[in-house]
Amino acid sequence: MNKFYILAIICFSTSAYAQVGLGTKTPQEDLHVSGTDSEIRIDGLNATNESDNLGGDNLYNVLVDNTGTLRLNPQSGLVSSDSNISSPISIQTSSFSGLDNDALYQKNFTLEKRALVVISYYIAVEFKSYDGTSNINDGRVKVAQNYFYLGDGTTENTGTTYGTSSCTYSNYTCDTATGNVYNSQSILVTLEAGDHSIHMKGAVYGGGLESDAAFSGIFNDSDRIDITAIYL
Repeated sequence: MNKFYILAIICFSTSAYAQVGLGTKTPQEDLHVSGTDSEIRIDGLNATNESDNLGGDNLYNVLVDNTGTLRLNPQSGLVSSDSNISSPISIQTSSFSGLDNDALYQKNFTLEKRALVVISYYIAVEFKSYDGTSNINDGRVKVAQNYFYLGDGTTENTGTTYGTSSCTYSNYTCDTATGNVYNSQSILVTLEAGDHSIHMKGAVYGGGLESDAAFSGIFNDSDRIDITAIYL
């Protein structure tokens, strides 16, 4: 009787670690699906059960995570698109037309996984006198600049500047010249999965030599930012 129990245990252990073959009697791996037109169906990844499966005739990439679990690759595409993000903000040069800057807005977004991210923006700038009440007609060149830092959804990382774009303005004797000038830029950057943020800045500069070259730049009267993720 004891010999029977020992034999049963040995047989069970052997079958538990056996290779499984579908369409073949001689599997070469733990699971071997044989056949020139073999397919594997996982209902958990179909359009009903998986939000990243949009159905139709499209094909979707299946990935393996660090635990060996199969899942669909998130759909690449537009993550965020916003316009008129904040109210207009006026930034003055120093009183002697030196450089000054200020924060314009913060835009947060989340990536499902590592991605190549395309960030495109434009921002309108209107050039006005130092006190912001009149048009410019002194003939001096004015510079307005935009750029941004990336952050973790809360804190900006000022170690790297992205998306720098500048415009210049000059007007002489004509006090009726007015309207918006636009800064725009598009960049590519690789980011890891998680929460991220764009911290947009504006800066103005009038040469830093004369007080009568001081001016103010009004940002954000018209603006837009688009964030697109190409998941890797």
